[in-house]
Amino acid sequence: MSNVIPFLPKARLSARAAVTDFISWAQSQVHLYDEPFDPVQWSAISWHRWGLRQTACFKLGEKSEALHPDFIDFAKAVIFQERAVKNIQDHLPLQALRCLEVALLEIVQQGDVTAVTAAVFDKACIVAQNYHRSASTAYRISRQLKIINDSLHSSGCVARPFNWAPQIKCPRVTLKESAENAKKKLPSDEALIALGEIFHNKPESPLDIMVTSAAALMLSQPCRARELMYVKKDCFFTERDEQGREQLYMLWFSAKGFGASRKPIIDSMAKVCKEAVDRVVDITREPREYAKWLEENPDSFPIHAGVPSKELDEPLSPQEACDALMLSTASHVPRARLKNFMEKVAARKAMPERGRKIAQELLDGYDATMGTHCFVNGRREIVFNDTWEITLRKLNIVVREKYLPKDFPYTDEKRITKWQDALFCFRTGAFRLADFGVRKPFGLTGCDSGRLNAQLAKTQKKTTSIFERYGYPGVKVNTHAFRHYLNTGANRANLSQELIARWSGRVDVNQNRVYNHMSTEEKTTEVETFSPQFPASSRKLLASLKTNAPISMKELGDESGRIAHNTEFGVCIHDYAQEPCAKFNNCLTCGEHVCVKGDEAKLANLKEEREHLRKSLVSFKQEAKEGTYGANSWLQTTMEKLERCDQLIRVLENPEIEDGALIKGVENGWTVGRNALAMRGELVEENNNLIETGVADDKVAELERLLGFGS
Repeated sequence: MSNVIPFLPKARLSARAAVTDFISWAQSQVHLYDEPFDPVQWSAISWHRWGLRQTACFKLGEKSEALHPDFIDFAKAVIFQERAVKNIQDHLPLQALRCLEVALLEIVQQGDVTAVTAAVFDKACIVAQNYHRSASTAYRISRQLKIINDSLHSSGCVARPFNWAPQIKCPRVTLKESAENAKKKLPSDEALIALGEIFHNKPESPLDIMVTSAAALMLSQPCRARELMYVKKDCFFTERDEQGREQLYMLWFSAKGFGASRKPIIDSMAKVCKEAVDRVVDITREPREYAKWLEENPDSFPIHAGVPSKELDEPLSPQEACDALMLSTASHVPRARLKNFMEKVAARKAMPERGRKIAQELLDGYDATMGTHCFVNGRREIVFNDTWEITLRKLNIVVREKYLPKDFPYTDEKRITKWQDALFCFRTGAFRLADFGVRKPFGLTGCDSGRLNAQLAKTQKKTTSIFERYGYPGVKVNTHAFRHYLNTGANRANLSQELIARWSGRVDVNQNRVYNHMSTEEKTTEVETFSPQFPASSRKLLASLKTNAPISMKELGDESGRIAHNTEFGVCIHDYAQEPCAKFNNCLTCGEHVCVKGDEAKLANLKEEREHLRKSLVSFKQEAKEGTYGANSWLQTTMEKLERCDQLIRVLENPEIEDGALIKGVENGWTVGRNALAMRGELVEENNNLIETGVADDKVAELERLLGFGS
């Protein structure tokens, strides 16, 4: 929520006062998430019902026991800051706090966070390792503990400041584990073929249309399943590039802090995406009209065939109330049926306060006695002294708060898309394959990961998957597998990591590696331009680089006693006694230039060079378009440098390569002698590895379009 004011720590406060100030800030801001007639309760264990998910402040491994009283308010303040200010929605902050509480109580014997020490944080890491089977999860929790520790120190919340760094290292996986992980994360060929065939055969049921259309959209761009709820029915637009070609874009909102964007749809999926959207729009027209009516008529009871023809405040009989609520009375007395319904509403914790109060009010007016026996028109009847007054106005409040999504008229708390505009907008009960029981289509529902995975991966035992219904037994796929699949394909196509992150709606580029499942052979082929070598003393070499000390050729794997030359990006091993440099100012394409893994200063220079090359592409392309002499050659050369630079950065950021490794470029064959022959016209290059003009134009245009350069 943009109205939240970030916490600003005050200097010169004691540790305990600083913690109190931090908690007071969170308590003063949490009211911004109040629901109508239902203010946020700071004392609540979880704030899920007010839109702040992953906030259940239970002890580690428990679902009923709250965190220690001396620790829970601090934990709530941290969680609120993570959710509301930083917009971090995963479970890691909460898990880290649970581990920290265990360590505090064991070592310090109290829950006072101002008493933390390095030993407490070390213990919290051990707790994370012991509790979580996944080494990767424990590592991520340790990183979150580091964030909490840094925040405590920067806010002055530690009584005795200390230095601490987590000792849990990023787990390394074997080649076998990597292959098995890729198999689990990527969709099988059978699943992709089956989905394509089912989509092509045009399914008729709303459920199958929803599943196949959602899968088509997720296979056109790497997205998260829950982001489908932000897609509007009018989501496409086209633009023409400088060559007059049409590019289809889809308006998208990415979660986890990335925000709104436009995603290009690859040509091979453009027709499929349009057809998928058209199919969903056709079957969701009525639910969207219903959503619009609900929004425009907040005081009116939802219309259906059984609603009694009475005014909003006109009393209803128990039978009329049951008819309005679509409660079957075939085998139940209307009074008892209505009472049972209201008891469930009043007991529902997730129900907003106003709805529960009305339900309790009606229950208080219910005559719980056996009634009075009397004769009416000569017939013996039981008369009850009910004092409740049931009206459509009261039932309208109960129905809307029970059945409608809590963020209505929006699809979720971010308030990005209204239900009346949402592409995936369905009536409650629309996905039933059999008409058993009485439907209550008062509510609205969309397309979420739970429903999709139930159909694609059969995560629910009583559910028949879409593959089983169409004759593909044993086939399964997870919605997130599509995201992994497209990211892996983008890596195979040598897209830059920045482009992949942007296409995926990902803020942190470093997370790309989790979604890259190229095989070891493929990765080897990808980085064959650069061959890592490991010197005998990696740490000594790195230390020399960081202090600008001379580096001998022996340290670089050469037995000669010469001294190497430091460059902007690494180290030059060229022997100037033999011949002058043939690659002046072109180290990126030289086979005698070496980069050292772990040299952060040189890596930063490489990234600056990459940005410079990207901007240069735009200028060179314009010059080439205007016919400037030699501009096309510069365009080709710059493209080659950019690709080399991006590839080298990926290698240097690869966590699987040890610090101190030498990354040596493969020579492109251009020497002083070949240069002289070419200048005399005695050498004709058959293939100089430069990109053809037309291909270069296409690649540069795509780069510009995806990166936001130019038109």
